[in-house]
Amino acid sequence: MIPQLTTFFYSDIPQYYVFDKSTTDWKKRQRGAQNVIERLPVVSILDTERYYLRMLLLRKSGAISFDDMLTVNGLRCITFQQARQGYGLLRGDQQWHEALNEAAQFQSPRQLRMLFAMICGFGEVEDVPDLWVQHQVSLCEDFVHRYSEQTGPHYALADIEELLTSYNLSLQKLHLPTVDLPASVLETANFDVVEEQAKANSYTTQLNSEQRNVVEILLSAVYNNAADTPKFYFLDGS
Repeated sequence: MIPQLTTFFYSDIPQYYVFDKSTTDWKKRQRGAQNVIERLPVVSILDTERYYLRMLLLRKSGAISFDDMLTVNGLRCITFQQARQGYGLLRGDQQWHEALNEAAQFQSPRQLRMLFAMICGFGEVEDVPDLWVQHQVSLCEDFVHRYSEQTGPHYALADIEELLTSYNLSLQKLHLPTVDLPASVLETANFDVVEEQAKANSYTTQLNSEQRNVVEILLSAVYNNAADTPKFYFLDGS
């Protein structure tokens, strides 16, 4: 038995309907659905309107159009963010916790720290220290794996400090624990060997034969220089 459409959340629809690409319409399933994935794709908070639209779709039942999603108590909002505010769905720091929790499912710790800094840059977080504590494990995962549970958070905080400079903020201004790590140490800590090797492999495939020959000569000089003798190479690009 199919429930009334007014009780549906958007993610419930695939359970009872199937999308027909040829007509771009939803049609009732002829047979009951089993093992249907009822999940909306994750959206980055950087894509603001799509992010808040997704939140509304997950929490507002019976929506039938974009106008319906934007209308709150008879008044049409300009943005989906305003609509969610009107529905009372933006309470405290809930949205920021949700954003970090969802991002942690598919983003690297470094990307999460960038997101954390950006969220702080919005200036709307009520309790930044609590946001850090609640998501510390995912924000520090790479550094903890590389160093230890004791020192990993220090590296993560130092990285966040560097990212916060773009927003004219600092750990101290946000009442977060302060750390003092040299920039050179942090740069080395953020160096991802696997990622850089993948970049090198990708760039190498784009070289012509002469460029590839130069790269091979230089790499050979680096790796086969047992005496660590200084060498100079001159390239004429004319």
